Amino acid sequence: MKKVIISIMLFVVMGLLITSCGYDNYDKPNVYLKGALIYNNVDTVFVQQSSGNNIDQASVYFNLFEPGWQKTNSTPIRVVVDAAGTFSSILFPATYKLVVPAGNGPYIASTDTTVIKLDKSKSLNIPVTPYYLVRNFAPTLTASDSTVTANVKVDKIVTGANAKSIGSVYMYINRTTIVDGGNNIASVSLDGGSITDPTKVVLKTKIPNLAKIGGIGIGTNQKQFYVRIGVRINGSTEVFSSVKAVTLP
Repeated sequence: MKKVIISIMLFVVMGLLITSCGYDNYDKPNVYLKGALIYNNVDTVFVQQSSGNNIDQASVYFNLFEPGWQKTNSTPIRVVVDAAGTFSSILFPATYKLVVPAGNGPYIASTDTTVIKLDKSKSLNIPVTPYYLVRNFAPTLTASDSTVTANVKVDKIVTGANAKSIGSVYMYINRTTIVDGGNNIASVSLDGGSITDPTKVVLKTKIPNLAKIGGIGIGTNQKQFYVRIGVRINGSTEVFSSVKAVTLP
């Protein structure tokens, strides 16, 4: 009886080893899907930077469904969109179904399924219609008092029944190119209700004295800083400008 039990256990172990080797022998993902969120085939839509490395808590993303091979329609591959409105994911060659979740970003996007045959690396832009776009963003710096000024146009794209109002408009300044509401050393805002002319929105604030901020890695002799505009939209998420640099003399 003992010999029978041992034989069965050996058979099970060998089976597991063979199965494990089978999984190990699968090819690695080797094709890239790259692209951006694009409005009207021209404008990149800049979004909130995802914090941390937890893909399940990504700020803006879309889903890929891979039929077969241990994937079901309830188990999507989540592709994260970065702050620059772009994405890049390495995948297995396959045919995927791309779905943009409704209400996931500061835009309206088709919720229809897009079929992608990915037999080699491919670039693909996802068309979206943002509620607003930030235009004419060119911050200036007054060297005498380290004041940064931005004069921007907040362009309302979605009108009619689907339109949303502006909650507030922010200007953020940071030491790195990651700059938003959670990553800044200075910011200033205007309430949406106080904006009388969205084509001429003016924001001003000073670059702070870094010696007074402190903290690990703070260099007091930094000359270049990074500026970004964010439009917080009532009933949606924040849409951003691109990041611009200003330099102290």
